[in-house]
Amino acid sequence: MHLMQKQKKKQNIDIESVDTMLQKKQNLESYQHIDESIPQYFEIDTSEVNEFVATLDAKVTVHFFNSRKDIDESRDLIVSLPLEEKQQTLNWDDAEKIEEDFEKFPHTPPSQAKFQPLPKIILEDRRLKKAIRELKETLYREEKLELFRCISLKLESKVNESEAVFKVRVQDMLDDKKEQAIEKLQVRYDKKEKTLLERLRRAQERVEKEEVDSTSSMIETGIAVLGALFGRTSPTKIGRAFKKGSNVLKERGDMSRAQERLSAIQEDIEALEYELEDTIDALNEKYSVENCEIEQFTIKPRKTDIDVELCALVWRIL
Repeated sequence: MHLMQKQKKKQNIDIESVDTMLQKKQNLESYQHIDESIPQYFEIDTSEVNEFVATLDAKVTVHFFNSRKDIDESRDLIVSLPLEEKQQTLNWDDAEKIEEDFEKFPHTPPSQAKFQPLPKIILEDRRLKKAIRELKETLYREEKLELFRCISLKLESKVNESEAVFKVRVQDMLDDKKEQAIEKLQVRYDKKEKTLLERLRRAQERVEKEEVDSTSSMIETGIAVLGALFGRTSPTKIGRAFKKGSNVLKERGDMSRAQERLSAIQEDIEALEYELEDTIDALNEKYSVENCEIEQFTIKPRKTDIDVELCALVWRIL
């Protein structure tokens, strides 16, 4: 399991067989010489059986620094690596992160305790210098800060900020940009709307005027024609009446064209409204976090910023 993972999952841990446990018990020793330069801690066995296997544990601080991104973050870790008697190398990738602080264990072993034999790579490693060096290499390779960024907005997440929380910040910024775009849009469309409304007002006035003039002409013509038919009007007046009657048809044609202009302007206003709605819909889509590409990136520590505060043998209850 990679050191980056928080906890080994139970299904990924190899369950030791009964034979393996018995073999370990058979191999236990009451004493083995361990160099004094290697710190040791002993887990308390309340059963007082005091049979122990070894782990190599370390307390580490990993510092992440990036002045340009305003990152100055430290991460404290406790890692534990099981040891086997015949192993030839240390593989810190197999270590597990733990919460328990091994420094709370006593330094001295209980009486009549038995211990799993240690591998030579530990017994010959004074002050555990090689183990510490290899641990640093593993941490340099595996430890990293995982961050998110939206390139189009030039926005990056904060340390320990989840992707969901970062998306909320992204959407807030997109909303601000959308409001600015809509304000500019309103200024542009206000001018178009005012022009069309002025045309509409004049067209309405034209229609109303022609409707009044047409009605007046119709009444006058009707009176003149009826008067002539009943002998109350002279032939000259009848001619004038028919002349007015012919003008009525003309006026009706003029009125129809005015109404057509009015209707056309109303259609232009409606088309402008649809166009504005479509444009706003496009802005809503453009400034949606769902359509904004968010990518993950990492910040690695410098080797000099990995501090192994303590590395020790920790004897744990078998």
